[in-house]
Amino acid sequence: MRAKPWSNPATTDVVFRLLQRGLPVAPTKDKALGIDWPSVRIADVGAGRGHFSHRLGELIREEAGHDPADHISACDLFPESFEYDRITCQKTENDGRLPFDDCTFDAVVSVEVIEHVEDQFAFLRELLRIAKPGAPIIVTTPNTHHMVSRVRSLTWGFPQLYDPLSLKVHDPRMCGGHIHPISPYFLAYTALRSGLDEIHFHGDRRKSSALVWAVLLSPILLLGRATAAARLAKKKPEVSAENAEWMKACNGLEMLTSRTVVLDTRRPA
Repeated sequence: MRAKPWSNPATTDVVFRLLQRGLPVAPTKDKALGIDWPSVRIADVGAGRGHFSHRLGELIREEAGHDPADHISACDLFPESFEYDRITCQKTENDGRLPFDDCTFDAVVSVEVIEHVEDQFAFLRELLRIAKPGAPIIVTTPNTHHMVSRVRSLTWGFPQLYDPLSLKVHDPRMCGGHIHPISPYFLAYTALRSGLDEIHFHGDRRKSSALVWAVLLSPILLLGRATAAARLAKKKPEVSAENAEWMKACNGLEMLTSRTVVLDTRRPA
């Protein structure tokens, strides 16, 4: 049975492309992403219904001829929601501890999870803990920085995909668990402070409505950005220089229009 996604399949497509770049290349023409699967293990953290595990597992099984369970390990706070029967989904501890040993995985993936957790620093440190040195760590979350979300915050006070929540019932799954919105910049900052390295932003799919708003509001965006950047450079030149690359990425068209931010980073080698 195909696991129904709680996230957009376009997000998984981007994760696949980043895995291709970050994992060992197969010495033969292995069709399953061109990855050297006999030596690779991947963690799917916060696996939900198992959409990512299902897509990757069936690719490994059908095109590389390997058992998905030998290469993918999944965990979730609610493992009973997991629908991909070729892999066992283990339970995440209530305190956020992941059920895996240190330095176990060649890649760690967490799709649309970090906005559900209370301590985002501790969560990223757990991803780092289970990753091998040099392993890619890929984290995705709704992009509160895109233009539709910005306009929605201005008019309604809540970014897109973040609404007032029930005060009586807490269900950490789906949008009811969106308790901790995090923008691309602060996601990168949290990753850096958690010990991760080589931090880069990516988008998944461009929202046409966000593109329209970006064009309509471009004079305000450009003026406001230039004014704030000049003020920062004058008052805190070191901070301005340190953040130049991240600020350029945050204010680029991809982050202004993408529905999801995909953080591509690594455990230091």
